[in-house]
Amino acid sequence: FGELICHPIRISLGIGLLVLMLAVMNFAHGNPRREEERTKRISGNCPSQQDNKFPDSVRVNIHIANTQPAHKLLLDVRSRSLSPWNYSMNEDPNRFPHVIYEASCRYSACLDSTGRGLNYGLNSIPIQQEILVLKRKPAGCQHVYWLEKQVITVGCTCAIPTTHVYSKSSQIRRLNAGHQ
Repeated sequence: FGELICHPIRISLGIGLLVLMLAVMNFAHGNPRREEERTKRISGNCPSQQDNKFPDSVRVNIHIANTQPAHKLLLDVRSRSLSPWNYSMNEDPNRFPHVIYEASCRYSACLDSTGRGLNYGLNSIPIQQEILVLKRKPAGCQHVYWLEKQVITVGCTCAIPTTHVYSKSSQIRRLNAGHQ
C-alpha cells in the first residue's frame, strides 16, 4: 500500500514534466495567428513574404514527369481533319524544351466532305498557341537563363475566307485623304 502513496518529489517532477511537454507542444504548433498573417506564410517556420507576388528568380527542376508522347492521338486527328497538317521538328539546343513539334497546313484550301478533293471556298489556316520556353546563352563560364514567349502552330482548321471589297470610289476617297 505504501507504493500507492505518491512522494512529493515525484509529484513535483511529474508536474514539471507535464509543463515542459505543454510548452514543447505549444512551440511546435505555435499560437493562433490572424488571417492576414496566415496568408503571407507558407508554413509556420518560413519567413513571411512582403506580398503574394512571385520572386524575380527561382530554382526550377526541369525534369518532365510525364514523358509519354501523345503522337497516336495527334496523328489520327491531323490526318482525319478537313484541314490536315504535318509536323516538323524545331530544334534549339539553347532552349528548353530542346525539341518542339510544329504543325504546317498541307493545303491552302480545305478538303471537301469526302476528303478526296479540295473546297476552294474555305481556307486552311494555322492554329497558333503562345507558350513559354526557357532560353539560355553563354556568359563567360556560366549561362544566363530567361523565360521567353514563343508562338507555335499546333494544328490547322478551316475558315471562311476574308474578303476585302474595293470600289473605285473608296480608292479615290483614300487617295484624296492622303493628299490633304
